[in-house]
Amino acid sequence: MDMKVNYRKIMAFMVATGVALISLVSSLQAADDLPDYQGTYSGDLVWQGTVTMAGDVLIMPGGTLTIRAGTQINVIPAQGTKIAPDYLSALTELLIRGKLDIQGTAQAPVRFVIVETEETEEIAWSGITLDRAEESLIQNTELERADMAIRCVGSSPVIKGNRILKSRYGIVAQQQSHPKILENIIMDGEGGIFCWRGSNPYLLDNQITGHDEEAVFVDSSSRPWLDRNLISGNSIGLALYPRDLPFDSVLVTGNTENLRWLGRQGQAGDQ
Repeated sequence: MDMKVNYRKIMAFMVATGVALISLVSSLQAADDLPDYQGTYSGDLVWQGTVTMAGDVLIMPGGTLTIRAGTQINVIPAQGTKIAPDYLSALTELLIRGKLDIQGTAQAPVRFVIVETEETEEIAWSGITLDRAEESLIQNTELERADMAIRCVGSSPVIKGNRILKSRYGIVAQQQSHPKILENIIMDGEGGIFCWRGSNPYLLDNQITGHDEEAVFVDSSSRPWLDRNLISGNSIGLALYPRDLPFDSVLVTGNTENLRWLGRQGQAGDQ
């Protein structure tokens, strides 16, 4: 009887150990098999599950990058470019000259995750740049520690429901970019949303908090539509050149300086 019991225990242990070893080997193989991307791509590219940005990624005109809901992109910080000469930053960047379609949802956001090394700095990568891109969507995406989390250069994507944390600048619209910037949370960076060089984005229901500099900056050539944005806890709430730009003053509150007028039209704080 004792021999039978011992035999059963031995067999059970061997089966359990075998299952554990198979599981471990499968996990290691799965990690090794994770797709990684760097360089220049044309045509249609789809990211889903877990993928790695091992360096710069450029989507050429006519190409499309689709990122499915729930995807995690592991970003490896690097100095230098893999897509020379077509790059706008020395840091790791996702550069779109075709179309970007990020399909995150509230329940399954897309996440860009920094792969930490001993050399990784607080601002760890460049972010996403749309350079004269086609009609694009960036939705329910988590971005952090980017130089410019989302940069629009002559591009007008829909940017909706994203969480942008600890980035030098959250969203930058420049060179006649007119994106729709809707329902985003932008927190704890240097600056929030910047409008430069004839850019007229629509800003609706964004929360912009905890920035060391301006939450929203508008130069003299730009005229964004500011609609019900909560701007609080920043060094400067609104830094504006256009004196006739309408905004919801009741939601610009609790900043060190809620409103600063810029340029030759008067000194800071003049009405």
